[in-house]
Amino acid sequence: MSRHEVKIEEPGDTEEVEVIEVHVEVGATVSEGDVLLEVATDKANMDIVAPADGTVAELSVAEGDIIPVEQILAVVEA
Repeated sequence: MSRHEVKIEEPGDTEEVEVIEVHVEVGATVSEGDVLLEVATDKANMDIVAPADGTVAELSVAEGDIIPVEQILAVVEA
């Protein structure tokens, strides 16, 4: 089983983002490209998608959290 860490891929010059909406919970089955979370920067909102088919093994953020862009948001096990 492989683990895929979910992070913000292209944060640009932003250092922090706010988690606006969480679309999944731990144990959910996801397909590659499914939206897991929505985050907001000072310029735009971004969807964070599943990197692979699998199961959400970890979710380390909640709605309203303000987090550094390098933080692992979730882990999908494929």
